[in-house]
Amino acid sequence: MAIDFDLVKEIKQRADIVDVISYYLSSVQKKGKGYVAVCPFHDDHDPSMQISKDKQTFHCFVCQTGGDVFTFVQKYDKCSFEEAVRKVCEIIGFDDPRLHKQTYQRKIDENLLPVYNCINELQKYYVYALTTEEGKVARDYLDKRQLSQQQCAKFGVGYAFSDGKMTIEYLKAKGFSLKNIENTGIAIAQTSGMSDNNQGRLIFPIKDSNGQVCGFSARKINDDPEAPKYVNSPETVIFTKGNILYNYHLAKQTARHDGYVYVVEGFMDVFAFDTIGITSCVALMSTKLTEKHIELLRKLGCEIRICLDGDKPGQSAMMRLMAQLDEAHLSYRLVSVPGEVRDPDEILKQDGEEKLKTYVNSLVDPFNFALNYYKNTSPLGSIEDKKKVIHHFMPMIASIKDKLVQEDYIYKLSEATDFTASAIRNTLKDFKGKRVDCGASLTNVNAEVNTSLDLSKLSRDLRRLTLAERTVLDLMFVSDEAIKFYEQDIKYFYNEIYRSIANFILEQYKETGKIDTSEMINELNAIEIKNKEQIINEISAINFRKDKAKYSKKMLEDCNTVINEERTKIYEKNALRQACQGKSVEEQAKILKEYISKRK
Repeated sequence: MAIDFDLVKEIKQRADIVDVISYYLSSVQKKGKGYVAVCPFHDDHDPSMQISKDKQTFHCFVCQTGGDVFTFVQKYDKCSFEEAVRKVCEIIGFDDPRLHKQTYQRKIDENLLPVYNCINELQKYYVYALTTEEGKVARDYLDKRQLSQQQCAKFGVGYAFSDGKMTIEYLKAKGFSLKNIENTGIAIAQTSGMSDNNQGRLIFPIKDSNGQVCGFSARKINDDPEAPKYVNSPETVIFTKGNILYNYHLAKQTARHDGYVYVVEGFMDVFAFDTIGITSCVALMSTKLTEKHIELLRKLGCEIRICLDGDKPGQSAMMRLMAQLDEAHLSYRLVSVPGEVRDPDEILKQDGEEKLKTYVNSLVDPFNFALNYYKNTSPLGSIEDKKKVIHHFMPMIASIKDKLVQEDYIYKLSEATDFTASAIRNTLKDFKGKRVDCGASLTNVNAEVNTSLDLSKLSRDLRRLTLAERTVLDLMFVSDEAIKFYEQDIKYFYNEIYRSIANFILEQYKETGKIDTSEMINELNAIEIKNKEQIINEISAINFRKDKAKYSKKMLEDCNTVINEERTKIYEKNALRQACQGKSVEEQAKILKEYISKRK
């Protein structure tokens, strides 16, 4: 769902940022020409957030959060940009038919449109089949599994007629070619013609992150022991299993607000969570987590809660997922109830909603989960097994700075392995010592390298460069000459955020002949780019900065001189450090000697 950009501009002109922020905060008060408020985005006690009625922006000088009216609502309500726009309309009492228009955001290859149209028609056909007399067998099964009509409608559950040829004939009658039908992944060739591979089964549509149907999972509802439990869509031109998290398109609407998303194994677990009111839940459809899955989870910006089956395979899969999530630096916890081997759907059916709620809220951190795993799922028999576990946890314990938490982990590890706490502390001491020793052989050369690079001076060089670039950037917001000077003489900034903002300034200036920070933030809100939040924060800060330089040609030229000098120094020193990385002591010494010789 996307909102017309012209409509967004119109809404922004109608909305007063002071009024909208006052809707959320009672601390807004006038101060001088502007307004201030207690910032809700950090632990603020004195009003540190400034609001400009003229510029229609806000900025907090403590946590550096800033933006426009939509940015504020997005951050406060933890919602998407489109949801923030609608919320602003609700606050100011504005409505427009364009707000309710559904549009498909993703650009689709025109060659694939017939396939998408075909699979959408097929989904409607399956939903219809569920309502027919033949579909009663599927409805009875759903009643038995305690799935409500509302849930079936929400998740698009359907039924495939037992005569698979009927499906093919229906789609052909709708004008779809056999090639397009085949590309949906449901058709199988038989001697008597093409037929629906899902025939006689309950249908669960699989949708991509935008809510577009791209495949199906068909469950058997008869007692045929020879038939597979599920028939899943094969890889097609529109369906790649490793790119899909089941129910992601719905979970993403609530996960940011909830602050979490549960990751479960299958569809029925998602339905079980939905029954107890948890909508922020996705299913892997297997126990394998792909890079695409990690990318999708990262976009949600919330805690990940892993809840796979409680049996040994499920718990082992959670251990594998932990390694992937650690490598991806994602925040997560795991559902763990020692001795509970049932999946969430079974707990719901056998013990009821309250029991499932208690179960899914039994969350532990990675250390405690891994410890429970070794104690309960994979018992430690030999001394060697116990030693392996001790060494497995050493890096994790060594990384903990809080001594009380570290001691807690040591005692728990002692309890699990029968080694004394003092023995584990000694092992930890040895582990830390070895890490220090590993780097000791390079100490002398590194000292020489660092002396030559003068790291404190490198930091000063970078601060000097940043100040010069920021001064030019400030001037670009108020001076046409500064914009032209940047484009002709400076060309690019070393600071990535400043460089992005400068590019937006050039683009806006060429299009409109002027610079409007509010309009720039508006455009940024509507697109997805790297470091968007930092860029918006920096632009909003410029509106409130009191130490901005006044324009002069000499000021620009002086800044350019500094930029060229410091950029050269930093590039040289970074190149030296990179050249030394991974090299032996002798090789580093040789590289350093050559560098010093060239500098002299």
